[in-house]
Amino acid sequence: MLIAALVILSVTAGFGLWLAGLIMMANKPPEGLGWKQVSHGATGLIGVAVLYLALAAPGRGHGAGKFGWTAFTLLAAALAGGLTILGYHLRKRGAPGSLLALHGSIAVAGYVLLAAYYTSPISYGR
Repeated sequence: MLIAALVILSVTAGFGLWLAGLIMMANKPPEGLGWKQVSHGATGLIGVAVLYLALAAPGRGHGAGKFGWTAFTLLAAALAGGLTILGYHLRKRGAPGSLLALHGSIAVAGYVLLAAYYTSPISYGR
């Protein structure tokens, strides 16, 4: 289950990098919600849920400095930031650039910790 969470969150990260590149090339946030934004949000939500299920299994999420649960907490915070950005879009207002940067930074930190947890000896036997 941990592998599934990592794969889903990798797809989410790919969508996020693609969106960030599009925003930087256009030098402004996209107008409205498109399939790219919805796909990024949906895969992120599913990935965080699968990660929770993987860590909630008996004997999981412990050791390695609790990297698994720390990664989950950071990714859940990034999800909350993404929902805040969604709120801006639904009100037809552009989200502040600082919120977009904070969302991305927290997500990257959570993803890196998840990758560290996955490669640590404590998570062997997934």
